[in-house]
Amino acid sequence: MSSFISLQNIIYPSSELSLTMIFLEEWSIIYVEGCDSKKYLQNQLTIDVNLLPNTDHTLCAHCNFNGKVWSVIRLFHYCQGYAYIQRKSISQIQIKELKKYSIFSKIKITELNNIYLIGLAGLNARAFLLKFFIKIPNQKCPVIHEKNTTILWFKKPEERFLLVLSVTDFLFLKKAINENIFFNNSKQWLLLDIEAGFPIIEKESSEKFTPQAINLDKLKGISFKKGCYYGQEIIARIFFKNLNKSCLCSLIGKGNISPKVGSLLEVQIENVWCKIGILLSIVNIKNEETCIQVVLYKPVDVNNLFRIHGFKNIFLINH
Repeated sequence: MSSFISLQNIIYPSSELSLTMIFLEEWSIIYVEGCDSKKYLQNQLTIDVNLLPNTDHTLCAHCNFNGKVWSVIRLFHYCQGYAYIQRKSISQIQIKELKKYSIFSKIKITELNNIYLIGLAGLNARAFLLKFFIKIPNQKCPVIHEKNTTILWFKKPEERFLLVLSVTDFLFLKKAINENIFFNNSKQWLLLDIEAGFPIIEKESSEKFTPQAINLDKLKGISFKKGCYYGQEIIARIFFKNLNKSCLCSLIGKGNISPKVGSLLEVQIENVWCKIGILLSIVNIKNEETCIQVVLYKPVDVNNLFRIHGFKNIFLINH
């Protein structure tokens, strides 16, 4: 009999996480199929799709003509084509933009609403999966396809897995569980992504940043050797002329607050609060602390004090 234990929406840092199943209701999965799918995505995304193995997944961006990021996506081979996972808040807008020129290509782009995205993280996550699957992905093979299930492996911030399941497979997995396991909502996975340094682009922050401003170059989410794609000239110019001065950063502070994505971030310089960046994402941890992901417009000292405009809570760089 399944033994689910509710965490009552309490979010834990990776270092304190027990075995947890995470329902990724704030993410969506999009399927791109057809004989032109590789070529089409190659002309749209910041990475070289031709070099993506069937056994790997990658972070990249879909940008507009001005080199600003529509969405950050996690791309991998899926069924007869490709799938990517992104924040649900931006999906409708991003899919519309991706489809703009598809009339001339033999592809089909569909949001898969009948698929479960399930995260598994915490203590003994690998041992748990081995009870249900013959093969489990690892560093050498980060993606495993087994029948109708795809499993993605993540190294950071601690080993974790993302399961792409049909409704039938999800119900079977849930019914077959015979040990205690916590379950939680998307905020738990969001915190793990922030800890891992993966940029979170919501609808409110779409088209505001270049890929370099959110560290996609450092995360190997940009190819500077492939051919043209939307925004490529501007993105390449920023890279080769070293024009980027922004960076992605996570901060931690005491207390529980809920500012809006897109809020201004301020830094204290000689007792004066100055604008320094923009808030991308926020998670309240154990109802005691608040972790935020921000884009900083210029370098700062690790000892600087920060706050979100309109709030008194002090934040420090999260090491």
